[in-house]
Amino acid sequence: MKYYNNDDDNTKSSKHGRNHNTLARPATLRREASRNTRYMNMLLALDGIPRLHNMLAGFFTWILLAGFVLLPGTFTSLQNSSASQTGDGARVLEAIQHLPLFVIAFTCAGIGALGMLWLWWRWNQNYLWLNHRIFSPGMLNSFAGIVSTLVNVYGVQHGEFSKTAKVTIIVTCASAIVCGSLTLFYTLFLLKRVRRAHNREVGRERAVRHGEGFLEEIKRKANELEPGVA
Repeated sequence: MKYYNNDDDNTKSSKHGRNHNTLARPATLRREASRNTRYMNMLLALDGIPRLHNMLAGFFTWILLAGFVLLPGTFTSLQNSSASQTGDGARVLEAIQHLPLFVIAFTCAGIGALGMLWLWWRWNQNYLWLNHRIFSPGMLNSFAGIVSTLVNVYGVQHGEFSKTAKVTIIVTCASAIVCGSLTLFYTLFLLKRVRRAHNREVGRERAVRHGEGFLEEIKRKANELEPGVA
């Protein structure tokens, strides 16, 4: 008569089970990893961006705004004053005293612009971070600089644009156009294309769980309920 050792069978079955789980788990992980789209990777990568770079993004966009706000303080209406026509040397000397503030303002704006360009180069693959941390704040700060310039020109200089005012309005408008164009390009083209690829890969249901709007969900349900719609 043969006696079977159940312990051995259980041990073998447990070993086979472990081997099966060991073989199945990497395949499952690989399948889950393959579902990660570029849009999802951008979202996950936001947590991996160093806090220092987030702080630098805020600093560079702020110092850009500081430069744009300081520039109108360097304006002078000396060209339209009677002192300039009579060659009053004291008034000329007083106007030249604005030069250090003019240099400081352009230095601040230059540091902000260069820092934003560096962060753009450093994180050029993360469209979400660039749009929310660099381009959109840069556009809004540039518009603030334009408003500050126009208020100073029409409030202090009575609508007369001095050479400094013309330089300032050109710089602030150029910054607003560049940042605004990049914001629109990243939002309406690059991010839209990435989201579209994300929806194609993960399917409509998972797209809803990961941020599809309420109105889009209602429209989709309505299309499904309409007769004759495939």
